[in-house]
Amino acid sequence: MGLHPLFTLGGRLQLCASMVRDQTTLADIGTDHAYLPIWLAKQGLVSRAIASDVRPGPLKTAEQNILRYRVQDIVSTRLSDGLQAILPDEAEDIVLAGMGGELMKQILSAAPWVKEEHKRLILQPMTSIPQLRGFLAERGFAILREQAVMEEDHAYTVMLAGYRPQEVSTDALYPYIGKLDAKTADNREYMRRLAANLEKKARGFRISGKNEDADALNAIIGKIKEITEKGERQ
Repeated sequence: MGLHPLFTLGGRLQLCASMVRDQTTLADIGTDHAYLPIWLAKQGLVSRAIASDVRPGPLKTAEQNILRYRVQDIVSTRLSDGLQAILPDEAEDIVLAGMGGELMKQILSAAPWVKEEHKRLILQPMTSIPQLRGFLAERGFAILREQAVMEEDHAYTVMLAGYRPQEVSTDALYPYIGKLDAKTADNREYMRRLAANLEKKARGFRISGKNEDADALNAIIGKIKEITEKGERQ
């Protein structure tokens, strides 16, 4: 059987891949088809990887893909509820991508070993993003890098975090934009869409008589728009 040509990762997973350290040991939690660990293994970027999922069906597909791309010496599968079946010495870089922020909080809360000094978290939340950023700060995780990416007209953000309580820095904007700047077009588009969604929320506050909440949110919206517009001019 001939070799299968390597697939191209979408923008979301490609951004996650860019935050993985060279020659690290990786755990991809909720791996689905195992595309991320397979791609990293084929590129020679990881020394070992675990493709983990809580569902046997996707894990079976992941196993088939691992064999198809002949990376079984590097990538293994693991049936696991979050990080429950992953040992602390098996993964230095931990990817949680394509799931809700609340689920990420549950997974990380149940695995206190992720606070070890050399561990890194690569997080791509789909929902509850401000709540996730707040959780990270409260637990002593600093966001070391954050970047947005557009894929199929959706805007996603990816965070690289590590347990560094002394480096945690938050302000009024932090829950909304974290460490995003306005230097890239995708970051600016993410901020524009975020501001539009927050404007809807502020109008809802106003309609329901929560004027103070509306005013506070409008102040945040103004700052986000200011950052975005400044980035456009640079």
